Amino acid sequence: MAPKDPLLGTLKVCVLNLQSDGEMVTDANPHLASCCELLELVLRKGLQQPVISLVHRDYWQSFEQLTHHDACGRLSALSLAVEQTRVCRKLLSAQGRGRYLLRLALSRKALPQFISHLLHMPRVLEWYSPEVSILRNEEFVEPFMSLLLVLSHMEFKLRSEQVLYLYY
Repeated sequence: MAPKDPLLGTLKVCVLNLQSDGEMVTDANPHLASCCELLELVLRKGLQQPVISLVHRDYWQSFEQLTHHDACGRLSALSLAVEQTRVCRKLLSAQGRGRYLLRLALSRKALPQFISHLLHMPRVLEWYSPEVSILRNEEFVEPFMSLLLVLSHMEFKLRSEQVLYLYY
């Protein structure tokens, strides 16, 4: 039997709850916040901190690197979302930028593409521990990508500009 990660099991339940609530997912959905939080936990799991640095690394920096290390040249929509996030003056932290970008990616049905590109960037994947990270474990990344695909088939209508918790 294949090993299971508890985060993925919990995320699966959350995605199923989002699906069962109806066609459109809005900010009022009671499962949205926990689903976004679980996505954050998956993206942070195994993310290693630089040895000599004053800056705490978060998953936002991984996404930000997509535009710097694009080898395939197909990142235009993803680059636009990253740039839109980067220039938003209301966002005060890497955590806030990451949350904003996750909501943009959900609304634009682009989260699987973000992760796919991330998975093809060895320089960024090196930031993640191969022993702990879901993104560096083939047995875990496949079910994670399946859940993201399910999310990409759902309709999200989110007001990212008005959600205060994003800005901290």
